[in-house]
Amino acid sequence: MPHIRIDSLEGLSLPCTMDDIAFHWQADNVDFPGESLLSCSVRGTPFFLQVKPKGEDLLVKAEKITRPSPNTLVKEALKALIDKVSPRVYYSNIASPEKAMLKEPLPCLKEIGTFDEKILPDKPLWIEVGFGSGRHLLHQAKARPDVHLIGLEIHRPSLEQVMRRIDLEGVDNVWVIDYDARLFMELLPSNRVERIFVHFPVPWDKKPHRRVISDDFLKESLRVLRPGGTLELRTDSDNYFRYAMEVFLRPRTCRLAVEKNAEAAVRSKYEDRWRRMQKDIYEVHVSALEESPPRVLPASFEFEGSDGFEALLARRPQNSHVAGDFFVHFERFYRIREGEGVIRLSFGSFDRPEHKYLVIEGEKPRYFPEDPVPTAANAKAHQYIKEWLCQASSRPKS
Repeated sequence: MPHIRIDSLEGLSLPCTMDDIAFHWQADNVDFPGESLLSCSVRGTPFFLQVKPKGEDLLVKAEKITRPSPNTLVKEALKALIDKVSPRVYYSNIASPEKAMLKEPLPCLKEIGTFDEKILPDKPLWIEVGFGSGRHLLHQAKARPDVHLIGLEIHRPSLEQVMRRIDLEGVDNVWVIDYDARLFMELLPSNRVERIFVHFPVPWDKKPHRRVISDDFLKESLRVLRPGGTLELRTDSDNYFRYAMEVFLRPRTCRLAVEKNAEAAVRSKYEDRWRRMQKDIYEVHVSALEESPPRVLPASFEFEGSDGFEALLARRPQNSHVAGDFFVHFERFYRIREGEGVIRLSFGSFDRPEHKYLVIEGEKPRYFPEDPVPTAANAKAHQYIKEWLCQASSRPKS
């Protein structure tokens, strides 16, 4: 990932703007001196740069939660920072960002923070979970121009590689989204999807809670699938196949079909390798049988106000708040200036936590880089955070 190692940021006067790149403010970690967040934006795309001491040097890179796509935006911000501060540069891997193959987010990239079911095209909808190289995703898109495909992938290099192919090959019926499929299903309307592909997911034998296939994922998949729609799993893992079958056999309202070593519409490079190794390939089709009721959307994720950063810092919880089906953890506190700051949070469901920053600046706090996805667990967590922000102002006056 793009990063630089420099001697200091002395001379950086904030806020400052250079053409279409802006640096707004710097927030210092209250517990770890020298570590900070630098708020910036490139052509209107906001994100944080993370500044961390490395020996006598400073490491500057995109903060993981807020990191934008494509990486060219990060490279441009780092290059502008060097040009502005003129530090001694000990290391840089951002040479010539203007030569990057992908300079701007393409129309096929949909941001999860602004995703809305109202923007879905009036076409049959197919979804691929973890599309990797995109070979299957693009094959299906070209073979079925009457269908709209959504590809979900959290591996950033794969995402950008496929975006470039979509652009170069002029494919116009694919969207790609950098997000966890286990959460994304909750955003879709009921009975809207025809096919869901989960091809060769990571087995996670040592961390089974990270598997895509689960009771909750299956429940949401059956909800979004129209009657007769199918979830298709392909795997080379005996353990994953047996685990998935246990999950798939639990609901009463679906039909199963299992094949072994069936030929795929298009093979991934990994499947070619596994077949040469004579590994068995399992394929399971789970068909929805009933129409599902409409989903219930959570309320908004707005805040009415807060007690101010210093008051929040003084009463920061030492432990996570854990409820029956959600949690909230206040991870780190950063001070922008007196009364204003940033809080790093993790919250929501236990196996699919949301990670956000809460910016305490101006009249109302806000989530950064965007609101949480509207899931039930996130809505409950937000209500807890909202009440915690205003504990002092909500107390009755004596």
